[in-house]
Amino acid sequence: MTFHLKIIFPDRGLFKASTRTAYRPARTRFLPINSEPMQNLPASIKKTSVNGLALILLISLSLFSFSYQLGEVPPYHTDENFYILSAKNMLQSGDYLTPMFHEKKRFAKPILFYWLVAASYKTFGINLVSARLWSVVFGTLSVGLVFLLGRRLLSSQAALVGAFILPSIYLHFQISRWATTDMTLSFFILCAFYFFIKGFQEEPSRRWNFYLFYFSMALGFLTKGPPAILLPGLTIAAFLFVRGDWKIIAEMRLLQGLLILLAVDVPWFATMYYLHGDEFLNHLLGAELRDRVFHQTPFSFYYLGVFVRYYLPWSLFLICSFAVLTTDFKSRLLRFFDKENYGILFFTLWILVPIVVFTAFRIEHSRYMLPASPAVALILGHYFTSLANSERGFKRPMFKIPFYLTLLIFFLLTLITAVGIIALQSTTSVPFRVMFLPLFLATGAAILIVMFIVRQKTVLIITLAVFQTLSMALIHGDAIPFFTRYPMKKFAREIIQTGNGQEKIGVYRLGSHQARLGALTGQHSKYIFTPEMLHAFLDTDQKVFVVIRESVWKEEFGDLPLIRQSTDTIWKKRRVDKKFLEKLWDEGFKIQESDLIEPIILFTNQ
Repeated sequence: MTFHLKIIFPDRGLFKASTRTAYRPARTRFLPINSEPMQNLPASIKKTSVNGLALILLISLSLFSFSYQLGEVPPYHTDENFYILSAKNMLQSGDYLTPMFHEKKRFAKPILFYWLVAASYKTFGINLVSARLWSVVFGTLSVGLVFLLGRRLLSSQAALVGAFILPSIYLHFQISRWATTDMTLSFFILCAFYFFIKGFQEEPSRRWNFYLFYFSMALGFLTKGPPAILLPGLTIAAFLFVRGDWKIIAEMRLLQGLLILLAVDVPWFATMYYLHGDEFLNHLLGAELRDRVFHQTPFSFYYLGVFVRYYLPWSLFLICSFAVLTTDFKSRLLRFFDKENYGILFFTLWILVPIVVFTAFRIEHSRYMLPASPAVALILGHYFTSLANSERGFKRPMFKIPFYLTLLIFFLLTLITAVGIIALQSTTSVPFRVMFLPLFLATGAAILIVMFIVRQKTVLIITLAVFQTLSMALIHGDAIPFFTRYPMKKFAREIIQTGNGQEKIGVYRLGSHQARLGALTGQHSKYIFTPEMLHAFLDTDQKVFVVIRESVWKEEFGDLPLIRQSTDTIWKKRRVDKKFLEKLWDEGFKIQESDLIEPIILFTNQ
């Protein structure tokens, strides 16, 4: 007598593209208990375990890279100041409804991110790392969620490669280290897409997945407003239109979804209108709506440039892959409409919608492309997996050309950092971590070359992604703070140690250093650009700090009763032309030091 075992095979294979549709049940097969597929089950389990271990390592790598030297200021975005100081004011005042920045009401963004930063302050203390922590968390969680989403629409192999690529995308990496709303918004949009696809595929749990879809958009709206609904809504509408799946709309429970959105978002907005009346309403209708739609910015293809620059080196691979699309274009286009293979269609629309929307409204901010980064990563994961599974994939020019260009980029980075270290060694002590960077870049490039030669296909792409992620962590955490000589960190330390945390800080004609000093101290920092403003700033009985160039202080304000607190140096702004470079090469950095840097002074009035 032969026994039979009923095995349910899920539609997403481990190394095979998924063919799951919204209305296709899981396949059921009856096999003899001693049949061949039973003998292959341990191999499948082993591969699943390998994927799980790789994902855990990837999430650990992302968390480390995003948080490495997180307290260093550069690279820096001036918008960070709004959330760093407003959240601090919430803790000090006890008012958790109305954000205040420099003693003025700030209605520019909804409340959720301010609450998150305030909660972080309360838990970990008021500092720059605490303010940036939520972006690190959501940037890391996005990596794991990309794998889960990709596994539903592509193969597990493509999903894993895409997940490794995401933290190595410069835009995602950089914004994961900023105390701004963008990464939080991007995470909630990613959640919305994930729960939509889950509901689209799984009929038994469809209702609850769609409820979570609406809840994710509601949290995104409470973070940064309309883009949280506009981008997922238009993407999904275009997706359903192309596929002709209109009957799924009836099952999306639009009325209940609207109620979820209203229940989550209306209470804070209604409370703000009750507290501030037309002042709040006029800001929403004016600065947040009218001024973003009706303005004089000329039409341009700004986001195409953003895609090329902020997605290097991956954008080079995608550009070269367009050559594949131009061959047999008609049949490739028809695949987009195939109901059995809708993953690439969904990701393509996910990328196109923000480009079209923000181009149409002529809103030009590179970070607005951030929500499309998961889709870019997964398309790349699918592309590289397809090449790896073909006989000549990595031998073709469409891979070799961008790969060689990528090696060239890393070679130039190695050369630039090495020359910079050699030039500065004569005047300052170079930290070991900075000296290690050129060696790391050169070693990584050499490993990539060896892997390419021995044809380690998928491993090569994953290694490139890991190498890129770690390189950005070292560059942002060690190299940029060292080479840019930001003095505000030294001054911030001095202000925190000698002050009580309530002093106002003035920065005289030093541009964005004012914002950096405010971010590092968490105190009111004001930009001063006229002598009259400086005299008015110093006309107080309270203790204040002010930063001035030494040359300006000697020439214009030497008679002011100021106490020198600390001294540092900054790079001078000067034109770097051929003549200057030749002189620098001939005479060396030490001789030209006075032409390159200048002293600045931190003063106090008491």
